[in-house]
Amino acid sequence: MTIKQFTKKNGETVYRQRVYLGTDSMTGKQVQVTITGRTKSEVSQKAIKKLADFQANGSTVLKMQQVNNYSDLVTLWLSSYKLTVKPQTYRHTEITIHKHLIPFFGTMKLEKISMPFVQYFANSISSSGLKEYKPIIALNKRILQYAVHLQIITRNPADNIIVPCMRQEEKNLKYLDDSQLKQFIGYLDSLPDNYKNNYNRVLYQFLLATGLRIGEAIALEWSDIDLENGTINITKTFNPVINKLSTPKTKAGKRVISIDRKSLLMLRLYKVRQEQKFKEMISPYGNYVFSNGLAPYPFRNNLQRMLDNHLERAGLPRFTFHAFRHTHASLLLNAGISYKELQHRLGHSKISMTLDVYSHLSKSKEKEAVTYYEKALGKL
Repeated sequence: MTIKQFTKKNGETVYRQRVYLGTDSMTGKQVQVTITGRTKSEVSQKAIKKLADFQANGSTVLKMQQVNNYSDLVTLWLSSYKLTVKPQTYRHTEITIHKHLIPFFGTMKLEKISMPFVQYFANSISSSGLKEYKPIIALNKRILQYAVHLQIITRNPADNIIVPCMRQEEKNLKYLDDSQLKQFIGYLDSLPDNYKNNYNRVLYQFLLATGLRIGEAIALEWSDIDLENGTINITKTFNPVINKLSTPKTKAGKRVISIDRKSLLMLRLYKVRQEQKFKEMISPYGNYVFSNGLAPYPFRNNLQRMLDNHLERAGLPRFTFHAFRHTHASLLLNAGISYKELQHRLGHSKISMTLDVYSHLSKSKEKEAVTYYEKALGKL
């Protein structure tokens, strides 16, 4: 189309041209734009640039995010991933990426990321001492596969790498054996009977008695515990990453479990003591089982530091709160509980998870296998 002259209301003269750019590759529609300039030459130059930009953008007016390196790919992948998961899962993934993947691959152009380099990354992170390195290697592979789907690269350089195996001694779960458990409980019983020691004693023994995750225990309110019938209704967990409550990751995480009489009595006495303490503090958080009176939910790091201190004083090696869960599972397995019952109690979505994680903890039951074999032979 020809360039036409127009006069604005203020008397200024401008030139306009209706320019045909082509057929949009995404929508199939014809694309025309109007270009304005102070001179005919300026309009012509803008028209040329507009056409070049249209073609450079893949012959579409839809805004395409440029992916120049790995960081750009991560940004694009996260924007889609965010729509498919819970906020706490997204935040955890985002932190993992920026802590482990971006420092390694961030500025690299995607076509420069080779299989040997990805293998080097896998070898490096596996030997770094980080136990949960396999999910990070898998996450990197998933992100690079997204680049393949977008046709930015033709093949995934992470496809055929060898994922290093964790050394066997590193796979062993941390839990308290019988002698360590006896030593730890004996230490707790020897502490002065003040409120702070009582709080920690109740928390530790509650985790041992229930197998709850620390986030599930922190999230509990007194209305979740039936002190008459001895049951706990687990429907939520406290996530320290987003500093708020969230639902369990799977449906199986929502469950009702029973507690033993001794633990039930411990909770009743603790509740009375908490009510007295919070009344003195004028604390509004009496509905929360493990509140410290200053906030509804205690800081996980503070609890771990306190546990570290107690373990050191008790003469025991350091472990995290998850060791109480493993110890609970070990005690029940050796007492004869079935894996199906244990699956429900721990809130696992699949029994295969329970078997994979805890099958080697049942030392007593493994020894009983010899007795069963001898009895079977005796009946022949």
